[in-house]
Amino acid sequence: MPTNFPDGAPDNQGGTQSGEPKGLTLEEFRSVCRAELNWLVTEYGFQEDKAQPVNPFANPFTVQFVRDDLTVVVEGINWGSHVLFRIRDRHGRTIGVRALDPDFVPPVKPIRRAPKGQAAEIVHDAQLLRVLGTKLLEGNLAVFEDAIDRIEAARVERENRAQLPMAVEKAVAAFRLEQWPRVIELLEPHEAELSPRMGKKLATARQKVID
Repeated sequence: MPTNFPDGAPDNQGGTQSGEPKGLTLEEFRSVCRAELNWLVTEYGFQEDKAQPVNPFANPFTVQFVRDDLTVVVEGINWGSHVLFRIRDRHGRTIGVRALDPDFVPPVKPIRRAPKGQAAEIVHDAQLLRVLGTKLLEGNLAVFEDAIDRIEAARVERENRAQLPMAVEKAVAAFRLEQWPRVIELLEPHEAELSPRMGKKLATARQKVID
Protein backbone atom coordinates (compact mmCIF):
# COMPACT_ATOMS: atom_id res chain seq x y z
CA MET A 1 0.00 0.00 0.00
CA PRO A 2 1.57 3.33 -0.98
CA THR A 3 2.27 5.79 1.78
CA ASN A 4 2.30 9.56 1.74
CA PHE A 5 6.00 9.80 1.10
CA PRO A 6 7.41 8.46 -2.19
CA ASP A 7 11.17 7.92 -2.29
CA GLY A 8 11.35 8.28 1.51
CA ALA A 9 10.36 11.96 1.54
CA PRO A 10 7.30 12.70 3.74
CA ASP A 11 4.73 14.55 1.67
CA ASN A 12 1.00 14.46 2.20
CA GLN A 13 0.06 16.90 -0.53
CA GLY A 14 2.01 16.07 -3.67
CA GLY A 15 0.88 13.57 -6.26
CA THR A 16 -2.87 14.19 -6.22
CA GLN A 17 -4.49 14.56 -9.59
CA SER A 18 -6.30 17.67 -10.72
CA GLY A 19 -9.80 17.85 -9.29
CA GLU A 20 -9.06 15.63 -6.29
CA PRO A 21 -9.31 17.04 -2.76
CA LYS A 22 -6.02 18.40 -1.50
CA GLY A 23 -4.37 16.41 1.26
CA LEU A 24 -4.34 17.75 4.78
CA THR A 25 -1.26 19.22 6.36
CA LEU A 26 0.21 17.18 9.20
CA GLU A 27 -1.33 19.41 11.85
CA GLU A 28 -4.69 19.41 10.07
CA PHE A 29 -4.59 15.63 9.83
CA ARG A 30 -3.87 15.24 13.53
CA SER A 31 -6.47 17.83 14.45
CA VAL A 32 -9.24 16.10 12.50
CA CYS A 33 -8.34 12.71 13.98
CA ARG A 34 -8.42 14.12 17.50
CA ALA A 35 -11.68 15.97 16.96
CA GLU A 36 -13.48 12.97 15.49
CA LEU A 37 -12.08 10.31 17.82
CA ASN A 38 -11.80 12.07 21.17
CA TRP A 39 -14.84 10.08 22.30
CA LEU A 40 -12.56 7.02 22.41
CA VAL A 41 -10.69 8.79 25.20
CA THR A 42 -13.63 10.23 27.11
CA GLU A 43 -15.96 7.23 26.82
CA TYR A 44 -13.83 4.12 26.35
CA GLY A 45 -10.54 4.68 28.13
CA PHE A 46 -8.21 5.06 25.16
CA GLN A 47 -5.25 7.42 25.11
CA GLU A 48 -3.62 9.05 22.12
CA ASP A 49 -0.13 7.68 21.53
CA LYS A 50 1.96 10.81 21.03
CA ALA A 51 5.33 9.06 21.03
CA GLN A 52 7.54 9.99 18.10
CA PRO A 53 8.30 7.05 15.76
CA VAL A 54 11.79 5.61 16.09
CA ASN A 55 11.90 4.57 12.43
CA PRO A 56 12.90 7.63 10.33
CA PHE A 57 10.90 6.22 7.41
CA ALA A 58 7.69 5.82 9.43
CA ASN A 59 4.67 7.61 8.05
CA PRO A 60 4.24 10.82 10.10
CA PHE A 61 0.60 11.01 9.02
CA THR A 62 -0.41 8.41 11.60
CA VAL A 63 -2.53 8.89 14.71
CA GLN A 64 -3.10 6.07 17.19
CA PHE A 65 -5.48 5.73 20.11
CA VAL A 66 -4.38 2.91 22.40
CA ARG A 67 -5.82 0.81 25.18
CA ASP A 68 -4.46 -2.36 26.76
CA ASP A 69 -6.48 -4.59 24.44
CA LEU A 70 -7.02 -2.49 21.30
CA THR A 71 -5.46 0.22 19.15
CA VAL A 72 -7.32 2.40 16.67
CA VAL A 73 -4.99 3.57 13.90
CA VAL A 74 -5.64 6.27 11.29
CA GLU A 75 -3.01 6.61 8.59
CA GLY A 76 -2.87 9.03 5.66
CA ILE A 77 -2.10 7.21 2.40
CA ASN A 78 -1.96 7.68 -1.37
CA TRP A 79 -0.10 10.97 -1.11
CA GLY A 80 -2.84 12.67 0.83
CA SER A 81 -5.91 11.44 -1.03
CA HIS A 82 -7.14 8.70 1.35
CA VAL A 83 -6.80 7.25 4.83
CA LEU A 84 -6.47 3.77 6.27
CA PHE A 85 -8.64 3.34 9.35
CA ARG A 86 -7.80 0.15 11.25
CA ILE A 87 -8.38 -1.59 14.57
CA ARG A 88 -5.51 -3.69 15.95
CA ASP A 89 -5.64 -6.18 18.80
CA ARG A 90 -2.85 -7.00 21.26
CA HIS A 91 -1.66 -9.79 18.96
CA GLY A 92 -1.01 -7.38 16.11
CA ARG A 93 -3.95 -8.51 13.97
CA THR A 94 -5.83 -5.73 12.19
CA ILE A 95 -9.29 -5.29 10.71
CA GLY A 96 -11.08 -2.46 8.99
CA VAL A 97 -14.09 -0.85 10.59
CA ARG A 98 -16.51 -2.36 8.07
CA ALA A 99 -15.39 -5.83 9.14
CA LEU A 100 -17.29 -5.25 12.40
CA ASP A 101 -20.54 -5.53 10.42
CA PRO A 102 -21.72 -9.18 10.67
CA ASP A 103 -23.07 -8.92 7.10
CA PHE A 104 -19.86 -7.54 5.62
CA VAL A 105 -18.22 -9.73 2.97
CA PRO A 106 -14.62 -8.77 2.13
CA PRO A 107 -14.39 -7.89 -1.58
CA VAL A 108 -12.30 -9.97 -3.96
CA LYS A 109 -10.33 -6.87 -4.89
CA PRO A 110 -9.79 -3.72 -2.80
CA ILE A 111 -12.48 -1.13 -3.45
CA ARG A 112 -11.13 2.10 -4.86
CA ARG A 113 -13.06 4.82 -3.11
CA ALA A 114 -13.84 8.05 -4.93
CA PRO A 115 -11.65 10.79 -3.46
CA LYS A 116 -13.72 12.77 -0.96
CA GLY A 117 -10.77 14.07 0.99
CA GLN A 118 -9.03 12.75 4.06
CA ALA A 119 -11.12 14.80 6.47
CA ALA A 120 -14.37 13.39 5.05
CA GLU A 121 -13.03 9.84 5.22
CA ILE A 122 -11.92 10.25 8.83
CA VAL A 123 -15.34 11.62 9.79
CA HIS A 124 -17.11 8.77 7.97
CA ASP A 125 -14.99 5.98 9.45
CA ALA A 126 -15.12 7.45 12.96
CA GLN A 127 -18.91 7.51 12.78
CA LEU A 128 -18.94 3.96 11.42
CA LEU A 129 -16.77 2.81 14.32
CA ARG A 130 -19.17 4.40 16.76
CA VAL A 131 -22.13 2.62 15.17
CA LEU A 132 -20.59 -0.82 14.62
CA GLY A 133 -17.97 -0.97 17.35
CA THR A 134 -19.91 -0.45 20.58
CA LYS A 135 -19.67 -4.05 21.81
CA LEU A 136 -15.99 -4.32 20.90
CA LEU A 137 -15.11 -1.01 22.51
CA GLU A 138 -16.99 -2.08 25.64
CA GLY A 139 -14.59 -5.01 25.91
CA ASN A 140 -16.32 -7.84 24.03
CA LEU A 141 -13.29 -9.13 22.12
CA ALA A 142 -15.35 -11.96 20.65
CA VAL A 143 -16.57 -9.35 18.16
CA PHE A 144 -13.00 -8.97 16.90
CA GLU A 145 -12.54 -12.75 16.70
CA ASP A 146 -15.76 -13.09 14.72
CA ALA A 147 -14.54 -10.47 12.25
CA ILE A 148 -11.21 -12.29 11.86
CA ASP A 149 -13.07 -15.56 11.24
CA ARG A 150 -15.25 -13.97 8.53
CA ILE A 151 -12.20 -12.50 6.82
CA GLU A 152 -10.39 -15.85 6.91
CA ALA A 153 -13.43 -17.72 5.60
CA ALA A 154 -13.70 -15.29 2.71
CA ARG A 155 -10.00 -15.73 1.95
CA VAL A 156 -10.31 -19.51 1.88
CA GLU A 157 -13.38 -19.30 -0.35
CA ARG A 158 -11.56 -17.03 -2.81
CA GLU A 159 -8.61 -19.40 -2.91
CA ASN A 160 -10.88 -22.39 -3.52
CA ARG A 161 -12.61 -20.61 -6.37
CA ALA A 162 -9.28 -19.70 -7.90
CA GLN A 163 -8.23 -23.38 -7.76
CA LEU A 164 -11.49 -24.68 -9.26
CA PRO A 165 -10.62 -24.29 -12.99
CA MET A 166 -7.36 -26.21 -12.57
CA ALA A 167 -9.06 -28.92 -10.51
CA VAL A 168 -11.74 -29.33 -13.17
CA GLU A 169 -9.17 -29.59 -15.95
CA LYS A 170 -7.22 -32.26 -14.09
CA ALA A 171 -10.41 -34.12 -13.13
CA VAL A 172 -11.56 -34.29 -16.75
CA ALA A 173 -8.23 -35.83 -17.72
CA ALA A 174 -8.45 -38.31 -14.84
CA PHE A 175 -12.03 -39.17 -15.79
CA ARG A 176 -10.96 -40.08 -19.31
CA LEU A 177 -8.33 -42.40 -17.84
CA GLU A 178 -10.95 -43.85 -15.46
CA GLN A 179 -8.89 -42.81 -12.45
CA TRP A 180 -11.95 -42.59 -10.23
CA PRO A 181 -10.27 -41.93 -6.84
CA ARG A 182 -8.31 -39.10 -8.45
CA VAL A 183 -11.49 -37.56 -9.87
CA ILE A 184 -13.07 -37.63 -6.41
CA GLU A 185 -9.96 -36.17 -4.80
CA LEU A 186 -9.91 -33.26 -7.23
CA LEU A 187 -13.64 -32.43 -7.29
CA GLU A 188 -14.90 -33.06 -3.76
CA PRO A 189 -13.33 -29.91 -2.24
CA HIS A 190 -15.24 -27.84 -4.82
CA GLU A 191 -18.49 -29.80 -4.89
CA ALA A 192 -20.71 -26.84 -4.03
CA GLU A 193 -19.33 -24.83 -6.98
CA LEU A 194 -19.38 -27.58 -9.62
CA SER A 195 -21.40 -27.23 -12.81
CA PRO A 196 -24.13 -29.88 -13.38
CA ARG A 197 -21.82 -31.59 -15.89
CA MET A 198 -18.91 -31.84 -13.47
CA GLY A 199 -21.28 -32.81 -10.67
CA LYS A 200 -22.35 -35.82 -12.75
CA LYS A 201 -18.71 -36.77 -13.30
CA LEU A 202 -18.12 -36.68 -9.56
CA ALA A 203 -21.22 -38.82 -8.96
CA THR A 204 -20.08 -41.28 -11.61
CA ALA A 205 -16.61 -41.52 -10.06
CA ARG A 206 -18.12 -42.22 -6.65
CA GLN A 207 -20.33 -44.94 -8.08
CA LYS A 208 -17.41 -46.52 -9.93
CA VAL A 209 -15.41 -46.69 -6.71
CA ILE A 210 -18.32 -48.45 -4.97
CA ASP A 211 -18.76 -50.89 -7.84
